[in-house]
Amino acid sequence: MNKIITFTSWFIVLSFTTIMGVSADEIVLKNGDKLTGEFVQLEEGTLVFETEYAGEISIQSDQVDRMTTDQPVVITFDDGKTSEDKVFFGRLIDDDKRLETAPSTGGVSLSTVKSIYKEPKPPIQFLGRANVGITSTKGNADTDQNRLDAELIARTEQQRFTIGGAYNREKADDDVTASNWKAYGLYDYFFQPKWFFNANTLFEHDEFADLDLRSTFGAGVGHQFFESDDLNLSASAGISYIFEDYMIAENKEFPAAQWLVNYDQFFFNEFVQLFHSNNGFISLENGSNWKINTRQGLRFPIYKGLITTLQYNYDYQNEPSPEAESKWDSTFLFLLGYQFGN
Repeated sequence: MNKIITFTSWFIVLSFTTIMGVSADEIVLKNGDKLTGEFVQLEEGTLVFETEYAGEISIQSDQVDRMTTDQPVVITFDDGKTSEDKVFFGRLIDDDKRLETAPSTGGVSLSTVKSIYKEPKPPIQFLGRANVGITSTKGNADTDQNRLDAELIARTEQQRFTIGGAYNREKADDDVTASNWKAYGLYDYFFQPKWFFNANTLFEHDEFADLDLRSTFGAGVGHQFFESDDLNLSASAGISYIFEDYMIAENKEFPAAQWLVNYDQFFFNEFVQLFHSNNGFISLENGSNWKINTRQGLRFPIYKGLITTLQYNYDYQNEPSPEAESKWDSTFLFLLGYQFGN
């Protein structure tokens, strides 16, 4: 009886061990290296794989020879359709760029695959961020600075909505030395996986540039070069119409060519994120009337959505109001913020 119990116990242990041993996903690289762990995603030519010994690692898909998963994963194609059968076995073959699946479907062309995820993406993905910077100095010189900014991005398969704004006010010895704000909205419609039409609006106020309100309404076409959790890069160009209401100078309105560039990328296993954005316009009536706004810096995730940001802003207008104090503004910022998303 004891032998039967012992045999049964060992059988259960060995069976459990065997199951655990085969339950891991596996990739084999072209150089023969083999990794076991958990498949996370394959998108934009990058495969993300999580291991117990190194956490999440990113591998270029053209360096992968074989990939197997022990649980179903979801293929999303460029036309927006999602595989119903899901994927049990994948093999990335360099010569014909085909992805084989199990149960066998004869394979699909990897060039038609937009992404592969462990689970389906939510129908609406969103990312929100809010930052605050407040400084107050008392003593020989009394200075106060208040800075707030926020942005929310919502993304579906074919559409992207972006809204945001910023507010900045500075005082030195009870004298206001800076007072400005802006609010913006952007809508992108993806008519192709990488190409989109956009419509945008921007409202700006700057007391020391004699600007009561600049209203910009534009539309154009853009290209999404990269779009993933780790790397995003897009650029667009188009036509806009601009209304400039000044406090003292004569008001203006004119058509203009405009551009928008947005870039961000994580480095060192998401230790730091580099970002850059710029937008600007050139008047179609007067080529010397042009303006550019840039935002660049580093974001450091701290803990559960808390982030710190080191940011440099540079704005330049070649023909500002004659009452403006300068053609350019330059600001260094240290901000504390919160980021959320799905």
